Amino acid sequence: MVIYPVPAAVTQAKVQLVIDETAKAPPHQINADVRNVINAQAQAEREALLDRKA
Repeated sequence: MVIYPVPAAVTQAKVQLVIDETAKAPPHQINADVRNVINAQAQAEREALLDRKA
């Protein structure tokens, strides 16, 4: 298992999701926020694996 610090992009995406959930944003906005969190996490994992291989 790869352990790495949580990048700022992941944290920002999670914060935006919480803000929109609290504000009861429309479902399409919540879905977009969830996709942003998933994409940011996937990108961070790819970069961590590349750093580990280098």
